[in-house]
Amino acid sequence: MNTVYIKFNSREHQVKGYYELATKATVSSLPDGIYVVPMKALSILDDQHISYRRATDEEVERANAQARNPAAPVRYSKKPEGVIR
Repeated sequence: MNTVYIKFNSREHQVKGYYELATKATVSSLPDGIYVVPMKALSILDDQHISYRRATDEEVERANAQARNPAAPVRYSKKPEGVIR
């Protein structure tokens, strides 16, 4: 199955497009609003006049890197009462 990386051109189209793809095809997502969809599924978006574009190679590389190596969560510890620093 040939796939393509896309980004929607607006938040409204992202919501509508993701819904259409999720209910009628297979879709997966990466960070930064990048979606991986089968090439054949692009006709679903076209038929609904949902605006999208192909993600650039740099956007895809950045999203894949972020998915593989997400930033470690920052943990805050509460300072014990009575301790002066």
